[in-house]
Parts: sequence; C-alpha cells; structure tokens
Amino acid sequence: MKELPFVSIITVNYNGKKWLKDCFESLDNLAYSKNKYEVIMGDNASSDDSVEYAKKNFPWIRILKFDKNYGFCKGNNLCAKEAKGEYLVFLNTDTIVTKSWLKNLVDGVLSEKDVMSCACKMLYPLSKFNGKYIINTAGGKITTDGAGFYTGTGEEDGEKYNKQTYTGFGCGAGVLIEKKFFIGTGGFDEYYVFSVEEMDLGLRVWMYGYKVLYVPHAIMYHFGSGTISKGGITPTQSYMHARNRLHFIFKNYGIKNVVKGVFCHSGRCFVMIIYALLHKNYYVPYEIVNGYFSFFKNFKETIKKRKELKKNKKRSDDELYNLKVIASVNEWFKDNIRLLKNENIFKKGVFATENKINLEKINK
Repeated sequence: MKELPFVSIITVNYNGKKWLKDCFESLDNLAYSKNKYEVIMGDNASSDDSVEYAKKNFPWIRILKFDKNYGFCKGNNLCAKEAKGEYLVFLNTDTIVTKSWLKNLVDGVLSEKDVMSCACKMLYPLSKFNGKYIINTAGGKITTDGAGFYTGTGEEDGEKYNKQTYTGFGCGAGVLIEKKFFIGTGGFDEYYVFSVEEMDLGLRVWMYGYKVLYVPHAIMYHFGSGTISKGGITPTQSYMHARNRLHFIFKNYGIKNVVKGVFCHSGRCFVMIIYALLHKNYYVPYEIVNGYFSFFKNFKETIKKRKELKKNKKRSDDELYNLKVIASVNEWFKDNIRLLKNENIFKKGVFATENKINLEKINK
C-alpha cells in the first residue's frame, strides 16, 4: 500500500474570525494522520483579532501574517511557496470539512496518474429539503465567455452527484492540486486578485494534458456563496467580472473562441448595464466600463501570458470541447434557466450564515 502523501491545507483569512472556530475544529478532526498534513493560515492584514484568536486557540496552525491585504490569489500563492506538502488544498475559512474529506481527496488524486487536481462536493450547511442537503458545487464547467458555472448549484444532493467523474475545475473554496504543478505553472494568476482564478487554474490543468477529478465523497460545507447572493452583485464584483473575464478569454483561447467569447461576454455586460440603469443603479455600469478600460490598458500583460501558456499547451480548444471541459453556449444557457427555475436555492435557510453548526452531527 502506497504511503499517504504530506498535504498542506491553505486558508487565506481577512477579518474572518467568526468562521475560524468551526473551520479549524473540523480540520483538527480529520481522519488523516496528524503528521501527514499541516494547516497554514495566511492573514491579509486583518483588523479584527483573527491572528491572536488563532494563535491562542489553535497553536498547531502555521500563521503567515501579511503586511497588507493581498487578496485571494497572491495570498494563496505566498502560502503555497512556504508549504511543505506534496499536495496543496486551498480552503476558505467559511467552510466545515467532514472527517474523511481529505483522505477521499487524496485517494482521488492518487487514483489515476494524469489526475492533477481534485474538486470536492460542497453542500450548503444549513438547508435540508426532503431530508437532503442542497448542493453548493459539485465541480464546474468552463465557458467561452469566461464566466463558467458550478455543477449542481441549488439541486438536492443525491445519486446524480455521487459519481466520481472528470470536471472542468474545482471551486477555489476547497480544491486540491499537486504543489509541483501549481508552483511550476505560476500558481493562481495574480492579475485576477479574485474571481475567475479557480476556472483559470482548472483550464490550465486540462490544457497541459492533465485532468481534474470530481470526488463526490470528499464532502465539505460552504457558507460563502450566500453572502454574495443575498446582496446582489457589488460594484467591485462588476469591475472584476468585466475585466477578469476578458483577460481569461484573451489569455487562454484560440482566435475563433476569442471572438466568440468577447461577443458573449460583452452581450452579458450590456444586459447588466441596462438592468442596472432601469433600477437606477449607476455604480455597476460605471465599474463595468472601468473594467474594460483597465483590461485594455494592461493588454500587453495578457498577451505576454498568452504566449507563455501557448508554449506548454497540449490540448486545443476543440479537444477541450470534445472532452466537455468547455461547455457550449447552449449548455451554459440551459444551466442559467435551471437556476432561475430552481426554488431550492432561494428558499429560506440556504443563505443563512449565523446559525450554530453541530460539528458532531456533520461528521457522522
């Protein structure tokens, strides 16, 4: 039997003290040898007492205290460089993992030679309908317009999501990847700061000739999506989505799909602008336009990364379509319609974030 590899679990925190207790207690309770994993918390200059709290209550956690808020991408990259593990797991603080979560992730990545990354099954922790949890994500699909979508969001958990299968990318709130590959290919693209980076990483794995595997028995609970959904899209998110998706399209795709991607992305942005103006929200249109200007201002950086990526690209866009890594526009449209029709995701409780979680019950 092959010896279990050492794993570094990385979580980047910014004023997230309220999440740390449940998250770290679940990590301390893993059914994985204690001398075979470490937990690293990178702190983005929190103004609450997250660092002091973690030091006092979880002294076994390695803490990297940053001088400023570096965001999701650079914060995780800084931690990855200090990590000792053969594999890295990027984990949000607003999560709770089950006992067998890490062992099942590791079993997944070791199951096939060309599997480089593994995605978890993420559930909303406070909602059950018909006795079943609601899916947060069960892997993800990449789209030409740089938006992408998570598989299963809002659906009841069941047999459909218990099959181990290949997927486009894993949600950055809980994804495993080999450290050598991650560091060797540049880590998270820091251009993004946040938004699109997880999809960019997943596509890179596939482009370089490897695979991303969805592991259904690597179960965890994720609160975070609800805090965004409750308040609608913010001006910052509008800016990031507009800018980052353009970067993703021009960086990763062949000319044919660049044209298609820009057309679809711009159409989406136009609809968002009209909708915002009709509701007298002038910040969103401003930030979308600002995002476009920012992208073209830094266009040379995108082209430089495009050329670097092309040197190591082993799969064409057409091959990735055939592998169903990149979803068709029709598939993306159908998934959006499914979400709009699916009432589960909007029912009371899915996005509640303040209730007390029973860790013992979750870990049974």
